[in-house]
Amino acid sequence: MFFDLADFLQEHKFDSQCGEDAHEALRLTFHDAIGFSQSGALAGNGADGSIMIFNDTELMNPANDGVNDAIDNLKPLLGQFNVTPGDLIQFAGAVAVSNCPGAPRLEFLAGRPAPTIAAQLGTVPLPQDNVDKILARMADAGLSAQDTVNLLVSHTVARSDTLVPNHQAVPFDSTPFTFDSQIFLEVLLKGTAVPFGVNNTDGAEVDSGLADENEVR
Repeated sequence: MFFDLADFLQEHKFDSQCGEDAHEALRLTFHDAIGFSQSGALAGNGADGSIMIFNDTELMNPANDGVNDAIDNLKPLLGQFNVTPGDLIQFAGAVAVSNCPGAPRLEFLAGRPAPTIAAQLGTVPLPQDNVDKILARMADAGLSAQDTVNLLVSHTVARSDTLVPNHQAVPFDSTPFTFDSQIFLEVLLKGTAVPFGVNNTDGAEVDSGLADENEVR
């Protein structure tokens, strides 16, 4: 089943490229999986695909802005390949990132049950949250500060369609189609301005060191 699904994803969804659909599929893996709370303070069962099934609820969360494109791209495959939403999302993400030069080949394990509840508002950190709040949320999901930094490398193959109004595919580093450490180098650059001179993101966007190259931070 998963071999056939991998072939279908590559040919019909990702075109065997590290393009926008692949970027969005990788992003969706995190936004679904982070819907989990060890303390029980927030409802959610983690990487179960709830963001795909309860999308009318979870997409009300502003932190999930933009993930609807990946959901719309993948959801029709649920019945076609008889997989659970959680397995579909995580498998698609693993296949997607395999197209990016420099990326690791991710292990995939099947068997996630179907979702029963929506993840609660607040499970996904907001980009304008302060560091302490983000690390506390990640810790409640079982992830250390080092884990959080490691996860941030995914932004090296990311571009935003929502942060800068009226401007799509604004990159987070200068190599958005290569899985590398460039984002960590460029985030150290002194911020000078915002791309396009527009910032109305309520603190989510700060000055970029490469604003002239339309790179968002």
